Amino acid sequence: MANKNRSSPSSATPKLMEVSGFSLMNEDLLRNILSRLPAISFASAATVSKTWNAACCHILSRPKLSSAISLKPLPLVALQEVFDKVMSEPIRPHFAIASVGPGFEIKDVLQFMVEKVRSRTPIIVSSVKGILGRDALSHEFREVKWIDGNIDEVPVNTGIVLTVGFVPGLKVDVIPLLRQRKAPQGSMIDKFVQDIKSYTSSMSGCTSPQAIIMIGDGSVDQKPILEKLDYAMSMETIIVGDERGQFVYRSSDVSRNVGTNKKHSPDAVALVFARDRNKARGIGNIEFHFALSKGVSAIGPRLKAASVRVQDSYTVTWLTARREGQQEILDGQQMLEDIDNEVCQCASVYIRKHELYRNI
Repeated sequence: MANKNRSSPSSATPKLMEVSGFSLMNEDLLRNILSRLPAISFASAATVSKTWNAACCHILSRPKLSSAISLKPLPLVALQEVFDKVMSEPIRPHFAIASVGPGFEIKDVLQFMVEKVRSRTPIIVSSVKGILGRDALSHEFREVKWIDGNIDEVPVNTGIVLTVGFVPGLKVDVIPLLRQRKAPQGSMIDKFVQDIKSYTSSMSGCTSPQAIIMIGDGSVDQKPILEKLDYAMSMETIIVGDERGQFVYRSSDVSRNVGTNKKHSPDAVALVFARDRNKARGIGNIEFHFALSKGVSAIGPRLKAASVRVQDSYTVTWLTARREGQQEILDGQQMLEDIDNEVCQCASVYIRKHELYRNI
């Protein structure tokens, strides 16, 4: 009778467990710990409980890009180095872009990425003329430009820059321009544009995406593709990319991948960013902007306005300016010619331009 009201160990254990371990952490401490996890561990932590998932969603509630460069002489070592760096902190990759030097086999890089990231993450791997970014180990900015035919310097030619992006409120996918061999290009360009518009419409309800990053096959004339794409998209759509590349890709839609279209060859590929009409409440809108540069330095001389006159009736601004340190006054046409001369030096980069700028 003396032991009648004594609690048994088995009945006390559940209550003890409820107030022990991780449940004792407050919300700020939990977020602090989770924010220090690498991407793969962070993804696992998000599945532990609703509380942990909510904390992870709070940590990744804003857009995030993670990028790193490596110039290690062995391609696999360099690839592993940049991958470890970009995935060393919380991020859920919505897309991945790898730009590599001549020393890489782009198909091997794609296979590596396919094995490492989520199955539905769109990926583009392209061989480029140069790269810049922050070194994966030293965190210093590095910039390399390769010269055609200079393939003997193995340490330089195995450079790679990898970028993964998390863009809440947007849907992202790779859409290729697949052309049947020996078939006319025109009809396939129309299909390419329609595929982009259809995808965007299904995701956002409108036909023009927020942005397009496009890589073109260097052996194919990209001008008719760009002209039709530029005409079909709204003025708000940012279009940038490389028209002289070599590339491989993986789309989240298996039917778009070259492996399932052996009779087709890709003339170009577009990474399309469309608004998500089903985005969660509280997620803001992402806006895209672009800037032109030959590297880490701005292109061209600095100009200081000499006179500005606005004509409301024609919605035209008449502008004259001086170069820094010079007295000569330049009109709008002279400034545009200087800009065109600078842009022509970056022929491998496509920048969308509108004729309305000619009214300067």
